[in-house]
Amino acid sequence: MSDLTNNLMKQLHFISKASNNFMHQNKQRLSGQQRVLAILRLEDGLSQSYLADVLDLRPSSIAELLKKLENSGYISRKESKKDKRNKLVFLTEDGRKIADDNVKNKNEDSNDVFFAGLNDEEKQQFSNYLQKISDGWSDEFKQQSSRFVDPMDRMRSMQKVHATMMEKFGDDWENMSPDEMRKIMHKAMQDNEFCNPRGGFMPGHGRNFRQDFDHNFRMRREFF
Repeated sequence: MSDLTNNLMKQLHFISKASNNFMHQNKQRLSGQQRVLAILRLEDGLSQSYLADVLDLRPSSIAELLKKLENSGYISRKESKKDKRNKLVFLTEDGRKIADDNVKNKNEDSNDVFFAGLNDEEKQQFSNYLQKISDGWSDEFKQQSSRFVDPMDRMRSMQKVHATMMEKFGDDWENMSPDEMRKIMHKAMQDNEFCNPRGGFMPGHGRNFRQDFDHNFRMRREFF
C-alpha cells in the first residue's frame, strides 16, 4: 500500500466516523429497535423472516429484538393465516407514535452543514469519485456489499421485487406459501431477472452503486 492510498483510507475512515457521529447528533441514525419501527411504519404486518432479510440479521437476533419491542408494548406478533409457523409483526398504537416521532425529530436539513466545504460542482465530483471506488472493487468484495446497504434502501428494493412478482404471477403469487415466495424472490434477485441497465435491486447482485451512494451521501427521506 502506497503512502497516498494509506492516507486516503485514513481520510475515508475519519470522514465515515465523523458522518456517523454527525447523523446521530441530528437524529438521523436509529437504533436497532427504532429501525424495526421505521420499517413497519413503511409497511405493517411483515413477517419475522422478511424483517431479518431487510435488517440483515440472524433469526435469533431478530427474535431477540422483537421480543424487547413486544415487551415494551410497541409491536404485536400474530400467526399468519397462510402459514401458522410464520409470525407477522404489527405496530401497536404506542409503537406507531414512536415511529412517527422519530421521523418528525430528524434534522436532514443539517446535511448541508456537513458538506459546507464543497460547492455543488465539487459535491457532484465527490459523488463521482465514490462511484469509481465502488466500481473498482473485486467481484468477491461486491458480493459482500449487502452488509453495507442501509436497511431502508434494502426494504424499498424488496418491495420493488415483490411488486414485480405480483405482476408476473398474479393470483398465483398470493396463494404461495411464504417459503415459496422467498425462494422465488431470492432466485429472481440472484439471476438479475428484474434489473435496471446498471444492476439489480439487491446489493451484492449487480446493484446500482450510484443510487446507493446518492442515498448515503445526499439528503435522505428516511433514516439509516
